[in-house]
Order: sequence, then structure tokens, then C-alpha cells
Amino acid sequence: MKYFEGVYILKSYVIGIDVGATWTRIALANKNGMILYKHVFRTPRNGDRYTIAETISENIIQHYKEYLDNIEAIGIGTAGPLELSTGMVINPPNIPIRTFELGKPIQDTLKKPVIMANDCVTAVWGEKNLGLGREYSNIVYITISSGIGGGMIVNDTLLLGKMGNAHEIGHTIVDVSGKMRCGCGGYGHWEAYASGVNIPRFAELILNEIDIKADEKTSPIYRAFIEKSLSTELIYSEANKGDKLALKIINEINRYNIAGFENIINLYDPELITLGG
Repeated sequence: MKYFEGVYILKSYVIGIDVGATWTRIALANKNGMILYKHVFRTPRNGDRYTIAETISENIIQHYKEYLDNIEAIGIGTAGPLELSTGMVINPPNIPIRTFELGKPIQDTLKKPVIMANDCVTAVWGEKNLGLGREYSNIVYITISSGIGGGMIVNDTLLLGKMGNAHEIGHTIVDVSGKMRCGCGGYGHWEAYASGVNIPRFAELILNEIDIKADEKTSPIYRAFIEKSLSTELIYSEANKGDKLALKIINEINRYNIAGFENIINLYDPELITLGG
């Protein structure tokens, strides 16, 4: 316990962990949800079912060792699909380690209670309790990142489903023709067209199908297309500069984003939708 301007401040903290397909983030926060410190590292791409949990535990010990005695609990939000009863992530489409365990290994190593949920579920819960959603009973949080996911609160109730996967909105159908295959193996899924991982593949399909004019062949997008080096970053960077080919790709992506958002609105009837990525 320490003093601050004559007021007692209890040394009591929580740790929040966000496990994404590309990055893992670890935050130390007080019990009011104020983030005090944050550490970011790349999510391991290779290893066994314990590698990600071991890497997280090592980073917590390395960066937050002086706070460990005063950590009350650890919360994990992770890309899915999940098996909440076992604390496992099962066959995630955008993480090469196909099945891995998070909850128990971290709890066993750090000797702290661990609560685990889908990353978008934790995000919408945070929005409801600490953010813009405090005044609403029906909220949707959508992430458009490496993948696409969602978290829903309906009539003040958090939706989970039997295994914690009631929110895999990235795997709803937005194209019945199924031109694009998703990382999960399905066809026509929203994530296959508009997620960070899949946009370059969709852009290649678009550029193979359209008539590219002579002046458009000077575009960095066309050059990257020919060189098989298209990236999501390049497409959006060039679109912001007004590149015609990039804007054509973005317009096609947005058609599927609109379909995805329409699905969400029709399914959940939200008062508020918040976005992250």
C-alpha cells in the first residue's frame, strides 16, 4: 500500500492478454480498467500445444515480475474457435499452431486465476462495462483484422454458445457463389474476402477478372500483382493516394463488408456497433 496525495492506493492489479493471429498483447491494469503498462510481441508461429502459453508466461514474468504478488487475476481474449471447457483453441484459421492450450498452463505457471474467452467477447464486455456501451443493452463489437470476428450482448446478456463460439461472424456467408475459400476450409465466408490475411488473395482474383486499362498498368498495385507481392498494407496505402486499381479493389471488398454488416444488424438488432482491428 502506498500514499498518493494523502490517499491510500491499494496495490492490486489484473493482467489482460489478447492473443491474435499476428500479435499478442499483455496489459497490466488497475481494477478500474486503466491500462498502466502494455507489452506486445509476435504470436508464435511454430511449436506444440503449449508453446504460446509458455511464451506468454515467460513474457509476463520478464516484464511484470515486480507486480506478480499483487496480481489478482488474469483474463485472456483469444482468436478462436474455442473449447472453453478445456481452455483449448481448436484449429484457428489464421494461426499455424493448429491446436493449443492457454488457460491451465498459464494458471499453473503463474499461480493466478485465469479466465478465458473469445477475443471479441472480451472486447464487447469491456465496451459494455468501461466504454461506449454503458448506456446500451444491445451491443455488437466487430473486429476486422487478420481475421473477422464479433462479440454480442443482447438484452444485457453476453452470448457465448455451448463451446464459446456463438460469435464467429467472419464465417457467415456473404457470397453464395463461393468464389473464395476461407482459412477454415469453407467457401464464401466474409473473412475470405475482407480480412487482412485474405485481402491479397481476393485482390488477385479481382485483378484477374477485370479489364485493366493501359494507364492503370503503371500502378504499384499492378506491379505487385505481376510480381505476386500484393499486400493488404500496399492496397490501402495506394487507395489513400487515389490509385484507381486500389480503389477498385477496396470497392469490391466493401461490397462484402456491407453484406456482413447487414447480416449482423438483421441477426442481432443492435443499438450500438463498435469496430476494432
